[in-house]
Amino acid sequence: MNDTNNPENKDTLMQGTPSEDLERWEKIARDRVGDEKVDQRLEQLANLSMEETLDLKTQADALNIEMTKTLDLEISSEAVQAVVKKYLDYTELALSKLQNKPIKTDYEKFSAFANSIANDEEKRAAFEFFAVGLADHFSSAMLYYAENNLK
Repeated sequence: MNDTNNPENKDTLMQGTPSEDLERWEKIARDRVGDEKVDQRLEQLANLSMEETLDLKTQADALNIEMTKTLDLEISSEAVQAVVKKYLDYTELALSKLQNKPIKTDYEKFSAFANSIANDEEKRAAFEFFAVGLADHFSSAMLYYAENNLK
C-alpha cells in the first residue's frame, strides 16, 4: 500500500543523521539544483510506501557497513569491487523506485559521482561520517570499477 505524500519516508530514510546536517544538505541541494528539483525528489520519496522506504534504508545501512570494511583492501580487489557493484545496483534500484522508471547508470554518470564523493565537501562528509578515509577510498574504487566495467 502506498503512503502517498508521506513525509515520514524522508525521516525514515535519513534516520540517524543529525537534523542540522539534513537541513544544511537540503539548503545546499536547493542552491545547486533549485527548489523545483529538490521538491520533485522529496515528492518522489513521499510516494514510496513505508515498506519500500525502510527497505532502501536497510540496504543503504548495510552498504555503508560493507564499504567501511573495505578500507584496508586494494581498490582493485574482488571484495572491494563487489561492494562497488552492490552500490551501483542499489543506486539504480533506488533511483528507479523514486522516478518510477528504469534507471541505468553509465560510465560518465558513475565517474562523475565518484569524483564528487572525493571533491564535493558535502558528499565527502557524508562518506567520512562512516569512516575516515572512506570518501577517497570508495571514490577511487568506483572509478576503477567504471574504467573496467562501464566503458
